[in-house]
Amino acid sequence: MKFLPVSRGLVAAALLVPLTAALASQASSTLTPQQVGSTGPVTVAPRVPVPAGQPCVVNLIQDETTSSHYTYMPPPGCSGPWAKVVLKVNVTEKGAWGSTKTDLRLGGFTIYEATLPKSAATSTWEVERDLTDFTALLEEAHNGQMIVAPDQDIWSSEAYIPDEVSLGAQLLFYRASSSHPAPKTPDALYRILPPPAALPPLPRNIDRAYLDVYNQQPWWFTCATDQEVQNSGLPFISALAMGAELKYGIASPAHNGCGGGSFAEMLVRLDGTPAGVVPVFPMLTGAFSIYFPHTVNAPAQPPQMLNHIPYRLDLTPFSPRLDEAGTHRIELSRTADATLFVYLDKGTTLVSGFVTRNTLDTQQHPLIDDTISTTDDTGTATVSTSLDRDYTIEGYMNTSRGRVDLSVHQTSHFLNRQAFYFDGLQYPDYRHYRQHLWLESQTQQHSTRTRAGTVLDDNTLTASYPLEVLWNADGHVVDNDAPETIPTNESASVEQHWNLDTTHLRNGFAPYTSRVRESFISSRTRDLQTQQDSNWQSQAQYLFNDSPGSCYQSALTTLDGAVATEDRGVGCPNGQNHVRWRAHPDGSPDSLGWTH
Repeated sequence: MKFLPVSRGLVAAALLVPLTAALASQASSTLTPQQVGSTGPVTVAPRVPVPAGQPCVVNLIQDETTSSHYTYMPPPGCSGPWAKVVLKVNVTEKGAWGSTKTDLRLGGFTIYEATLPKSAATSTWEVERDLTDFTALLEEAHNGQMIVAPDQDIWSSEAYIPDEVSLGAQLLFYRASSSHPAPKTPDALYRILPPPAALPPLPRNIDRAYLDVYNQQPWWFTCATDQEVQNSGLPFISALAMGAELKYGIASPAHNGCGGGSFAEMLVRLDGTPAGVVPVFPMLTGAFSIYFPHTVNAPAQPPQMLNHIPYRLDLTPFSPRLDEAGTHRIELSRTADATLFVYLDKGTTLVSGFVTRNTLDTQQHPLIDDTISTTDDTGTATVSTSLDRDYTIEGYMNTSRGRVDLSVHQTSHFLNRQAFYFDGLQYPDYRHYRQHLWLESQTQQHSTRTRAGTVLDDNTLTASYPLEVLWNADGHVVDNDAPETIPTNESASVEQHWNLDTTHLRNGFAPYTSRVRESFISSRTRDLQTQQDSNWQSQAQYLFNDSPGSCYQSALTTLDGAVATEDRGVGCPNGQNHVRWRAHPDGSPDSLGWTH
């Protein structure tokens, strides 16, 4: 994202005008009127592409509410392996106080996770997930659970009130055939439990291992450092700040804002040894304050909000460690749901080897540069937080087909710049709070497996999470004896991107590349005294393409809380979306099992 000076003002809002006009002009021949005028949650993300034929259907739950339980049985007369397995989820939600997410679990594994959009009225949406990699789990009966809970521990309180949610879910199993063969899927999977608990006994012939982590977390990117919060004298913690705290369960002034700094990553350890780093996605929530419901997300949604997509970390160099006798533990430095997927060497019962190089430095900490100043009744603060990583983990393993050399090289760039402005420091009748942040977060993971000089596979994943947020709030102090600031006006502008690029090389197959580009720009201003909105508009766009010719495009613009324009297929051949059934256009981890 291009860094712009704070003085430029509402950057994201300014960008809306020309791009909205462009989208409207494109939409004339491809308009799909089903969503135009809609005020409920809508998304530009693609559905999961499926092979031809009717699926076998297993209903999991139907219109179930908070903390419901269910029992899953494999589809009778429709045994695996399957060409594809799709989870279809329908959610109906009526917002309440609290920042909330919903999880759907099967056998303890998270198979669906979302942040609720916090609509003021009842709203319904439908999403899909590709669960083909969970085939080993789905071949057996399991108990399941639906959970609605706070989306981050630090924002929950005794006053938390869960949203009213009902959920329906079903699994669609597509039979394999000669034209739609079943892909090679993980042979086993293991849930990573916090705090780090010992994994169940593992097979000793693991030759590939991957950790899927739900890396979406809100608010952390808006925080100031503890030093600034505690010692600067500036009101970083304020009812005018962004945040999600409640005060005694009622809509009295909440002390929003947070300390702890604006940097986040997930360090992964295996049996205490650093094994990799997962970037944290800056998840936007439905309400930036308790006074401002569906701040920028109605009706279009920010990336991943309705359907969290896990990040896949390659742990294959540690396969020999997992193959060692004894118990093993995988630990994440931040709380998150994660699943370990493993592939087995069917030609032996024991794979041996070693990690020969590990340059991951766990003592590396972000660099913080800040400037704080006050002049009479105003104060300013600028904070820059940065960290660049570059590490390599190498090893080898002795398999039934000979020695295989393993390598994972990961680089990452993180920079979060924030500018704060406060007005009304000395007299108790007026306050102004402004926060402008720019986040750059990019991670590239490059992994290889080589045998006797022949590259078995060579995979590169680049994930980039640019974000810009501009927040303004005005308020009055109403009690001189026990000052509490009451917000009177709040506004937000955001520009967020979710970018994924992959390159996969498999021995004996043509290179495969894919590209995801999801963008979201939104702005809104609310007069909290009259409950009137202005400058309420947004746009969302999703692009996907891959080297075999898949192409998907979808875009929405909204105005005053309703969809204004919609277009699909623009830029694709013949103006039509076309995605191969094997592709992962939603950006979910792709094991390329169809290349086996």
